[in-house]
Order: sequence, then structure tokens, then C-alpha cells
Amino acid sequence: MTNMTKPPQILIVEDEILIAMDLEDMVAEMGGAAVASAHTIQAAMKLAESIEADAAILDVDVAGQLVFPVADILAARGIPFLFNTGHSAEDILRARYQSAPICRKPTLPRQLKSALKQLLSSKNDSVGSGPLPA
Repeated sequence: MTNMTKPPQILIVEDEILIAMDLEDMVAEMGGAAVASAHTIQAAMKLAESIEADAAILDVDVAGQLVFPVADILAARGIPFLFNTGHSAEDILRARYQSAPICRKPTLPRQLKSALKQLLSSKNDSVGSGPLPA
């Protein structure tokens, strides 16, 4: 079957390489594509400023630094994101980023898929970004 829309492009910010690879695999299994992965805040900020992505998956603590500068850049660009974290300060995340879904590590594929579908629902009318398959 031919699909004229490209898969949703997802930016992944995660300092643990194996977790990042696992997230890339989960995104691919859901019909999306990991457009880029960043393992440091500096690299993530550069990508967040320039990359064309439909959504992002952000670890909260990236090599000892909080991901908030990256989230702020993405929010300013209108790129939705979710937090994938083992960080315990959920109240801080909710206060600062009220609409961002929070997935708790270890993340179940169905939890990630549900959160990504929620993020991408606002992008469905955009050219080139289709929903994740059911």
C-alpha cells in the first residue's frame, strides 16, 4: 500500500544510548521515524533550533542537566514534546509545561504510542505529517 505522507518525524533527547536506541525502535514500530537523537543538552538545543520535527521525546535529566532550555525552544517553535523520565519532580514539570505528557521510565510501548498520538493530533492537518497507525 502506498502512503503519500511521510512518517511523523520525532526528535529524541536521551543521554543513555541504549534507552535512545530503544525509543528509536519504538517510534519506528509505531510508524514514525527518529529524525535525530541528541545525547547532550548542547546538541539538543542546536537540533531544537534547526530541525524539522513533528514532535520530540525528552528525557528530563540529560547528563546531569535539565532539558528545560530544549523544551523552551521547541515550545517557541510550536513543536510538541513529551517527557520520558525517571525524574521524580512531576509537579515541577506540570507547573512549567502543563500540556506536555509525561511517560515514566521504564516506558511501555503502548504508553509512548498513546502520548505520541496525543502530541501529533494537533499536527494531523499539517502537510507531510500523518498520524501514527492505530
